[in-house]
Amino acid sequence: MNTTIHTLAQQLVSLCREWKFLEAQETLLHEDCLNIEADGRVTTGRAAIMAKEKAFLDNIEIIHLLEISDPVVAEGYFAVQFHSELTVKGIGRRSRNEIIVYEVKDGKVIREQFFYHA
Repeated sequence: MNTTIHTLAQQLVSLCREWKFLEAQETLLHEDCLNIEADGRVTTGRAAIMAKEKAFLDNIEIIHLLEISDPVVAEGYFAVQFHSELTVKGIGRRSRNEIIVYEVKDGKVIREQFFYHA
C-alpha cells in the first residue's frame, strides 16, 4: 500500500470529521484538481472547488448528522463514504449518503468524483 496515499486519505477524513472542509481542500487538493458531481457537473481547479464548497457551507443552517467512514485505499485511489443530514437555506432538511472516490497524483488529490442519488 502506498503510505503517501494512506496518509493523505487519513488527513482528509480527519479534517472533514472536524468540519474543516475548506482546510482539507486548501492543503490536500492539487491546484488543477477536477471535481465531478453525481449529476455530471464538473468544476476545475482548487480555487473554483473551494469557492463552490464555501457557498454550500454558507447555506447550511443546521448540521443534524455527519458520519464519515474510514478510507478504503487502493493503488492511486481512495474512497470515503459521507452520510449527512443538514438543513440548508431555501431547501430545507435533506439527507445524503454518498461515496466519494479520490484519485491521487504526486501526493495531492487530482480528481474527486461523487456518487449519490440526487
